[in-house]
Amino acid sequence: MVLLWKIDKFDFVACMGAFFGVIFKIVEIGLLIAVAISFAKILLQVTRPRTAVLGKLPGTTVYRNIQQYPKAAQIPGMLIIRIDSAIYFSNSNYIKERILRWLIEEESQRTESELPGIQNLIVEMSPVTDIDTSGIHAFEELYKSLQKREVQLILANPGPVVIEKLHASKLTDLIGEDKIFLTVADAVATFGPKGVK
Repeated sequence: MVLLWKIDKFDFVACMGAFFGVIFKIVEIGLLIAVAISFAKILLQVTRPRTAVLGKLPGTTVYRNIQQYPKAAQIPGMLIIRIDSAIYFSNSNYIKERILRWLIEEESQRTESELPGIQNLIVEMSPVTDIDTSGIHAFEELYKSLQKREVQLILANPGPVVIEKLHASKLTDLIGEDKIFLTVADAVATFGPKGVK
């Protein structure tokens, strides 16, 4: 129980639900509670996927989560966000809103610190294994929202399935083929401040 609590709180809650269900009712009720809690966990992970702001590790061309790697430095004038999930109808609107929220938060922090404003938003898509029409529509809306803020949308490392769907939907034409890159480092080298790769 202690190990479950340390590793995953949802697993702990599912275990406790099953335990108390069996104690106070019957085995079937305990199992039903555990399955329901586990199903809720899966739904939460699908509808609220993780996103992270990335920064450049010193002396490298590697970009990592700034919360996990405090030495990772953000690029002036750029915001780099990684999406850690496939993009479907169940989470596309959340992802779009989360990216815009990151942008607003970062712009206010940089304004207070007298750093350059954000001109480019890079979305790192290597963990994105698939995207559906709702996801593509969300990116179209994101692109239009960014245009109003005079921020360029740049995509980095979309996988083969994703890039095929982006081409089929003509989203690549909307964003611009010149704004789709193999790596974040390539995007930063092209659109970032001089001397940063």
